[in-house]
Amino acid sequence: MNVRIGGIIKTSLIDFPGRVSSVLFFQGCNFRCGYCYNTDLVFPEKFKETISVDEVLNFLEKRKGLVDGVVLLGGEPTLQPDLLEFARAVKDMGFLVKLDTNGSRFERMREMVESGLVDYIAMDVKASLNYEDYHRVTRCSKLDFEGVVKSVNYLIGSGVDYEFRTTMAPGLVEPDLILRIAEDIRGAKRYVIQNFFSQAPEYVDSRFKGLKSFPPWELEKLRENVGRIVEGEVQVRA
Repeated sequence: MNVRIGGIIKTSLIDFPGRVSSVLFFQGCNFRCGYCYNTDLVFPEKFKETISVDEVLNFLEKRKGLVDGVVLLGGEPTLQPDLLEFARAVKDMGFLVKLDTNGSRFERMREMVESGLVDYIAMDVKASLNYEDYHRVTRCSKLDFEGVVKSVNYLIGSGVDYEFRTTMAPGLVEPDLILRIAEDIRGAKRYVIQNFFSQAPEYVDSRFKGLKSFPPWELEKLRENVGRIVEGEVQVRA
């Protein structure tokens, strides 16, 4: 199977809502969001030695009865050529599957949903749904913006359990942008606002090093304002 797995978290209580999970990190990403701190999953020159599929599946076999699900995380998992085949192997072992994605590979995401290979999707909505904002945040040289918009609209009507989420970042993704995103995802089932993580040793863009997270009071005020726009549940994650 052609997938590049760069790391594993054996047990997580926070990555799959309502479930105990194991988390798999896939190497490679088509976005270059400056606030991202998973540089070893983004830049090929920083990739660590991969873990073989056999080793991962053997590991998951031993997790049966200990975890409910498996989270496919990145990087961007949908870039992996054999992701569907891998997800099918995980499902066949009896696990629930959660996909964390930036939504840029719409057809791959839809195929996973319609093949019954994913039980929960967390899609990062990086900016408001116009090309200029999206390109400014993601710095993707070949941005499939149409695919992102299709993914948002598809998830709202798909029937699969999902959440949209946005990471705030000082000077880049500020409260005014969050409010514009909320307008674009009206009707969403669940929207999660994530705070900037200020303690990483390095970031995709080094200018984020040393910047502070947003204060809790500002996030709570934003959650209330967003809740007046988005029809579904609105959460804040520190």
